[in-house]
This record gives sequence, C-alpha cells and structure tokens, in this order.
Amino acid sequence: MKISQFENLKINWPLVIGYCSFARVLIFFFLFSIFIFGCKSKRLDISNIKIDLKVERFEKDLFSVDSTNRNAAIRNLTTKYGDFFYFYFNDFRWQSDSDRSWDDSIIAYISDTTLHALYDSVEKRFSDFTSIEKELNTSLRYFKYYFPETSIPTIITIINSPGHGAFTYGDSILCIALEDYMSPQFSFYKYLDIPNYLVRRFKPEYIVPNCLQVMITKQFPFDPTSKKLLDAMVYNGKVMYLKSQFMPENIDSLTTGFRNKDLKWCSDNEKEIWKFFIDKNLLYSQDPLEYMKFVNDGPTTSGMPPESPGNVGSWVGWRIVSSYMKKHPEISLQQLMSEQDTQKILTDSRYKP
Repeated sequence: MKISQFENLKINWPLVIGYCSFARVLIFFFLFSIFIFGCKSKRLDISNIKIDLKVERFEKDLFSVDSTNRNAAIRNLTTKYGDFFYFYFNDFRWQSDSDRSWDDSIIAYISDTTLHALYDSVEKRFSDFTSIEKELNTSLRYFKYYFPETSIPTIITIINSPGHGAFTYGDSILCIALEDYMSPQFSFYKYLDIPNYLVRRFKPEYIVPNCLQVMITKQFPFDPTSKKLLDAMVYNGKVMYLKSQFMPENIDSLTTGFRNKDLKWCSDNEKEIWKFFIDKNLLYSQDPLEYMKFVNDGPTTSGMPPESPGNVGSWVGWRIVSSYMKKHPEISLQQLMSEQDTQKILTDSRYKP
C-alpha cells in the first residue's frame, strides 16, 4: 500500500480507542490474576494439619451452679476440671466429703455482687467465642506445622484473674482470663488502677497473640543467667517473629504489641535507636538492672525521648531476626530457635539501619 493510500485511510477512532481500553482491561486482569495466584501459591498450605482443640468455659460452668443442688453440681465441676478446679480456688480442698463449709464458700463466692456483675459483663461480651476459637485453631495449626512435636493444650476460659491475660497450668492447659480482654474503656480496669500502657492491649484481638506468646515462651524458655542485652533482644525478637509466622494474616501491631504510631516512631528513628545502644555500649551489658528496662513493657523507654514506646530493645530484636531470616530463607524456624549464638544472628543478619 502506498503512502498516499494511508493518507486517505479513514480510521474509526472511537472503535480503536475502545479496543485499546478493552486490551488494557484484559492486561490488568491478567496481571492481577498472576499477582493473586502468586500470593496464594506462596501461602503456606496447612490444610493437612489437624488438631483437636478443646475449649472449656470454666466461668460459665462455675456461675451456673444451682444453689439448690449445690453439692452435686460442685462435685461435677471437680470431676470435670480435676486439679484445675482446686488451683482456681488457691488449692483449698475439702477436709472430708462430709465437709459442707467448702461448698458454702463457693456459693458465697459466685453470689458476690461485684464478682457476679463482672461475670455478667464478660458473658455478654464473650457469649459467642466461635470467632476467637477459629482464629486460635488456625494459629495453632501453623504452630503444629512448624513444630510437629508441639502438644495442643486444652483451652480453659476463666474470670477473676486480672492482669494475667493468658497463662499455662501444668503441661496441658492454657488459661484465658477473659476480663483482661474487654476493651480499654472497661470500668473494671480503672478500679484496679492498671497502667494505660498495659490496658491499651486489653482487647479481644489480643487473645490469640497472647496465647501464642505464652506457648512459645513455655516451649522455648529464656534463662537470663549470664545473658547480655543482645541475648534478650534477639530472644524477644524470635518470639515476635514466630508469632508473625503463626498469624500470617495479622498486622504488625498485634504481632509485636506496639501501637501503629509506636511502630512508626521506631521506624522513623531506627538509626538513632541503634546508635543509642552502640554509643552507650549496651548490647553486651550483662547487668539485668541496666538492660532489662529496654526489653520490658513500660510507658516509655529509659534514656530515649518521652514519645518513645517502652520495650524498644525487643522491637530492635524483631528487626534483627526478621533481617536474619530474610537474608537466609533456607533456615527453618526450628533452626532459628535452636541457634543460641546471638552474635552470629546479628552478624549474619547484616542489620544496619
């Protein structure tokens, strides 16, 4: 075709533009599909990991005791919960089967006006525990995937253990004190005068992260004997990193326990934070009185600006461990937890903010 013929060629521009727009849409959906399926292919498949998670609502059973048939009801509780029942009541036990004073004490306990009001509030908030149980089930399946030897505990919910959140009893029970997850505005916390930096995490969404924290630290305990700050930082960083792997859909604030604004502050000042630890020769300090304030909760971190959050040392440890695992994808979580040479982890992480 000659050039002159092109000059006389009439082009239906609306049709051309329509085809181009359609092509762009096709390209967009093609790329979007690659992204979505790529993400799915990278997501860990735990469908074959089966666990038998049991949740017992101790507080419901206890406060449902019928005072008209109290002796049989209380004996049924001791049969169902065994030693845990006595643990809840500070290990007080009957002097004999004919002793009724103990039964009277339990009835008086669950009839206490203040305590019953607390139970009513908790029951209203957590009458349906299904969503939390489902989330916990998923996280524990991840736990079991990475650490097959892990024993899945029975979950027992309770009330009247303020400040404990989640804790273990023996080797097979994980307790959840539900009154610690009502919401920061719950008036009960003001009555107990609990610090704000702790109360801000008294929310239902912290139940699963706290349960995982308890299980991880029980399975991989930290012995502070002859340890230095770097050891404590990396250990806490490992715990946070494991939680992130067991809760892959959760945001960093739930994984770490830091508010979003605290995470931003740490990120914005990461270089200065690291410089602070280096300049003051803190990383290798073996004095717990000197270094524990950097790896424990608090309203702020000692020696840093007042707007800093507490526990900044643990945040740095999380960053070191995350960098270490990113640089060495061949390392399994089991290998990470068995590696006790924190200097090696720091060096191999190439952490330099």
